[in-house]
Amino acid sequence: MENKFWKVVGNMKVYKNVSNGSRNRRHPTRFHLWKGSCIKRLSYGKRSTGGRNNTGKITVRHRGGGHKKRVRTVDFLRNTPGPHEVVRLEYDPNRTGELALLRNLSTNEFSYIIRPADVNPGDIVHSWRMGIPTPVDGEEPLAKNQMIRKGNCLKLKDIPVGTEIHCIGLKPDGPGIICRSAGGSGHLLFTADEGMAQVRLSSKEVRLISVEACATIGAVGNEAHQHRNWGKAGARRRKGWRPSVRGIAMNPVSHPHGGGGKSKGGKPPRTPWGVKTKGWKTVRRKKWYVIRTKREARLAR
Repeated sequence: MENKFWKVVGNMKVYKNVSNGSRNRRHPTRFHLWKGSCIKRLSYGKRSTGGRNNTGKITVRHRGGGHKKRVRTVDFLRNTPGPHEVVRLEYDPNRTGELALLRNLSTNEFSYIIRPADVNPGDIVHSWRMGIPTPVDGEEPLAKNQMIRKGNCLKLKDIPVGTEIHCIGLKPDGPGIICRSAGGSGHLLFTADEGMAQVRLSSKEVRLISVEACATIGAVGNEAHQHRNWGKAGARRRKGWRPSVRGIAMNPVSHPHGGGGKSKGGKPPRTPWGVKTKGWKTVRRKKWYVIRTKREARLAR
């Protein structure tokens, strides 16, 4: 597909060099997404804060303005058992991934989930979050290839080792928390009937998680999101991001890198408050649920 403003290359929409703002602009195609609005009862209006807390102080910088948004209520628990039909795929302004609208075939209730890759309208997904049902007399037990399908939600103890998973919970009754961004996934390294399972994240970090926690089979869709380029500052402003000024362009009173021309004086990279950044450890090895950090995985290679 192509016109005088853009063309489609693979699964990316690449804009042509017709203006300064469209010279490098590109993003994943959205022709497969629903063109209408979301379900109103499964969403609510987002109230922006401009990065300010309850006392009016700016606690998150570079925020403000932007288009109005509606937050979709995503079902991260998947407690409702039974088959669900994928009705359509929708865009979500609050996350990098896409959403799939499900319809419960027994109750006709709608719900949103994060769309796994290769899950399309018309597919049937199941939720065995409450456990695999025991077969009644005369029925055959569920086959593994029927359970391990993309979009199905199971406990970690019911998933085979080596399976790619996302929306991983941390507590037995909690929602899916880990691996929810576009293209994100983890791999199940070890599981058992009780105790703790081992999950390797995309950062090569290995975590201990209860085998009663939930996970969804497959990886999150919209994996081409990492290649997007908005092309101009105005596109970022419409998303609620204000400009960011470099520290070396500030005065000494405003930033540790400020003053002295275009040099930070050999000082290591720091935040405006003097805390080291770019390589500063954010996960402590002492935490019991981390059994292998990213640095240890790199040294092992």
